[in-house]
Amino acid sequence: MKIERVVKKVSSFVTQLGIVLIKAVLTSAIVGIVLVTAMHYMGVPVPSATELLRGVSRLANVLS
Repeated sequence: MKIERVVKKVSSFVTQLGIVLIKAVLTSAIVGIVLVTAMHYMGVPVPSATELLRGVSRLANVLS
């Protein structure tokens, strides 16, 4: 009986963790899109997605 309760609690925890992760990713994406759109509207030069990914990969190489 104890094992079943532990499994149920762990399963519930993993489910809640997944929901929180999905919410965080969606919120970050929406905020990013809104910020980039606002910056573009104001005339601020916004780098393209490929330039941003290239910068992230360079940063990852430096930090590793």
